[in-house]
This record gives sequence, C-alpha cells and structure tokens, in this order.
Amino acid sequence: MSLQVQRRFVRIGERNVHLRHAGTGPALVLLHQSPQNSRMWLDMIGRFADSYTVIAPDTPGFGYSDALDVAEPSIADLASATVAVLDALGVKRFAVFGMHTGGLVAAQVAAAYPDRVSALVVDGYAAFTPKESAIYGERYLPPFVPAWDGSHLRWLWSRMREQKYFFPWYDDREQAAMAIDPHTTASTHEAVMDVLEVGDAYRAGYGAAFRHVEHGFLATIKAPSLLVYRRGDPLLAHMPRLSGLPENVQTLVEEGGIAGMHVRMDALFADALASEVPAVLTPSGGDGGGEPNQQEGNRWSRHIEACAVGDIAVSMRSGSGALRLVLHAPGQRPLAPSALDTGTAAVIAPDLPGHAASSEVTTHLGVETMVSAILAALACADASLPIIVESHGAAAGYLPALAAKLGPRLQQIVLYQPWLLDAEEAATLLAQLPDPRLLRAGGQLDEAWQWERERHLLWPWLQPSAAARRKVAAPTPAAVNDNVVELLQLGARCELMFREATAPGLAERLAALGVPMSAGSSDPADDYQARAAALLNRQATEPDPIP
Repeated sequence: MSLQVQRRFVRIGERNVHLRHAGTGPALVLLHQSPQNSRMWLDMIGRFADSYTVIAPDTPGFGYSDALDVAEPSIADLASATVAVLDALGVKRFAVFGMHTGGLVAAQVAAAYPDRVSALVVDGYAAFTPKESAIYGERYLPPFVPAWDGSHLRWLWSRMREQKYFFPWYDDREQAAMAIDPHTTASTHEAVMDVLEVGDAYRAGYGAAFRHVEHGFLATIKAPSLLVYRRGDPLLAHMPRLSGLPENVQTLVEEGGIAGMHVRMDALFADALASEVPAVLTPSGGDGGGEPNQQEGNRWSRHIEACAVGDIAVSMRSGSGALRLVLHAPGQRPLAPSALDTGTAAVIAPDLPGHAASSEVTTHLGVETMVSAILAALACADASLPIIVESHGAAAGYLPALAAKLGPRLQQIVLYQPWLLDAEEAATLLAQLPDPRLLRAGGQLDEAWQWERERHLLWPWLQPSAAARRKVAAPTPAAVNDNVVELLQLGARCELMFREATAPGLAERLAALGVPMSAGSSDPADDYQARAAALLNRQATEPDPIP
C-alpha cells in the first residue's frame, strides 16, 4: 500500500467506534461482512486511497467497536449507526460499498439518506425470503457459550471450515454443496479469531441480515448503484429475486472476481464522484473533535496513539489528583473500565502491544517495546500529574525500566499478583507455554485453552505437582476464553514477551527503585511463598536510597 492506513476511535453517545482511514479526495465508505471487521479491507483501502478518502468502520459489536444497546439490531439500526460515525467525522457526502451484511447496510444507507450518498456498490446483496429467515434463524447462529473444557473452540474451528463446503454451513446435503476454494489452516484460524474477538456478539450482524426480508426499498435508491454478484458467491442465487429496480440500480454477474469488480467501481466512481469535493475529517478525539485529554466529565473514552512500535489503544478517564496508570497482565485481556472505575483520579489504561486493540503491533514484545508503548499512552494525559502505577501479573517486569523513564513523576507502585520468579521457575514457565503452531485440526486452540485454565489452578512457572496446586476455585469459562483470545493473538511472540517480563531477580530490582509500593491483594493464594509480602516488608525496613 502506498499510503499508511490510520486507525482511530470516535465517540458516539456512550459508544466507542473504531475505524480505519487513508487517502484524500471524495469520501468512500467500506462496510464489512459478518463476522469480520474493517481489517478485511486493508488491501482495498490501499487500492482506492490514491483517489479517495477511504473510511472503513467496524460495525457495532465487531472488531473494536462497542455494540449497540439493542438486543437484536436491525439493518436500519446498523445503517443509522454508520451515518452517525460519518457525522462525527464531519463527512456530509460519500460513496458507500459493502459486502454481504455490509452490503445490506450500505443499500439501507443509500435508501434512507439519499442526499448523502453519491454512489453505491454492493458485493453480494443478500435477498433472503421470510421462509429462509425462519429456517436459518437460531440454527445458523447458535449462542456462543464458552465451555469449561474448551469444546466450543473445537466446534468453532469445524464450523468455520464447513461454511466453505456448504451453505448454510449446517446443511450437508448435496443441494447445499458449494464448489469454492476451502479454507486453508491459516485462513481458518483468522476466521475463528474474528468470532473469538467478539464472542456471542457475532450473531448480531448475521441476525440482522437474516431478519432483513423486505427488499422493496431498493427501488427508492437515487444514487448510481451496482449490485454485483461474483461467480462462486452463494448469494448469486439471490440475484433473480431482485426485480423492478430503477435504471440507476444495476445488477450484474462479475466473472472477473474482485479485480473485475474493482475495475467496475473505478468506472462508476470516476463519473459519479467527479464533482464531489474532497472529504476533510474532523480531528481525532472524543465525539469527533478535540484532543483526547479534553473530555467532558469523567466518562471513559478510547484512543489510538501512533508511536514508534505501532498503534497503541488506550482507555482513559479524566479526573483529579494523581494519574493512575494501569498495566494489565501480559497474556491476558485488558481490564474493562468497569473494573477500574473507582475513585476520582484520572486513569490511563493502555492495551499492551500484541493485546486487544493493540494486537496489530507486529514488532517483538520485549520490555523495550512495552515501555515505549506505555510512555506513548501517557502522552494522552496531563504531563504535570504525578503517577501511580498499578501493575498486574507479569507486567511487574516492566516497572524497573518504566521507573527509570518516569523519574520523580512516579509516586507509588501497586502490585497485583506480581510474578517474582527464580531462574529455574522462569525456565519452567517458558518450557510449558502453549505451542503456537497452527495445526490443520485447530490443535493450537486446545493448547492455549488448557494452559490458560490450568494457569489459574497451578502456579504456571512450576512443574505440575501437588505443591504447585493453588487452593482456589476454577476460573469461569468466560474468563478463560477472554485470555485465550489474547494468547492466540500473541502466538509465537509469547515466548519472548514472558522471557523478558519474568527475568530472575525482579524482586531485588523492584526493591532497589526506592518507590513506595503496596499490594493490591492480601490473599495468600495470590502470592506464591509470600514473595510479594516479603518484597514489601523488605522495602519498608530498608533505609531510603541516598539521593
């Protein structure tokens, strides 16, 4: 791609919406299919960014966008949400393209907002009938409920492979067979990750599409439009259902695949967008304008900070007094704002590189990378505020390097279950990490699940034994599933990340910092051999370092 694709969040009411954008010129909006997100459009953004301002939001509930507060959102709901994003960006006129679910949303936008849409292209318009809607229903979209033994992962792997063989995926009759390229192991893993990232919310987009059975509104579209069906798309069978369309709405079968469709889009846009003015997006920040630290009240917001190691996602809340810098445990899902929403202090909580919305950082995940990202996240906040660092799990391994950078701003450290390992334990931990290799039957999912679940039951850096057993209840399947998603995103980078974060001698290095420390928990089950307690006691009895 000739242009760098930028990422950002915009605030829509109480929701944070993630999007990608690049280029200059008239606005072109790309809407993804279910259960994917705007990441699927990276190549297409690069293809059109030389001529247009390309904007690709994550549909509500998908990717990194918050879901709508609607149990069963409709295509009309998703269309309204799309236009709300464009309003926040200051985009008045735009062409819109969508695939499958995104195509239904794009068509609904064109019909409902005729003065806003300059052109419409749909890749596979889904003209479901009421009968199909009733048949597919819950059978196509069973609830996604994590099971204690991880069996839902094996089901998901098989289900995503099956959708390349039959449509609908659960119908294995000859009449439902499709002659298209099957998933590779890598593409199956990507499809599984799309669902795992959003969990049960995967049903929202699909469900909206299946429930959308009234298609007469297509006749009201005013913009020049192409409803394209590529050969091999199972929705090609829906094309004959579209009748009575006006001359400006054309349907066609594209034999040239994606490249052929893009050529047709070039021709349509060259004519339809010739007189459109270039889009100018509002500055980054909450509600489509302002700087990240200029928030109203104490509500939470999300931001993307571009730094030397890549795009870092940051959750933040304004407040008074000291700044709480919360470092979630490496290898685990970042803490939700609801878990941090205490007190009146300002809070900065970055998604560490390789995790959650910072998962697209591709560099190695050693201490230097992590500290660089944490410092970039702090750029969102008032630089004059003193800092209290709350460190969870192996994130304690970043504190010595971070303290050296923060200097006197660092007022206090709060330790939650710090991993304070000796050399033998560190080596054992690394030897037991889940195998990240992608396997044809999805075995990497089981590897991550078993390691994460047993990490709660056994001290993860000890050889499995009675002595390693933690006297605690089993973790909930939902909590295990959340962290398994992070482990799978990290893949082979887990080894370096944990190796540097758990280097032996950490307790001694922390004690030498001379920064007041406290424990976030007094539960003995969270403190192997009372090592954290010993660290705090040691620091309390040692004289202050010589200034």
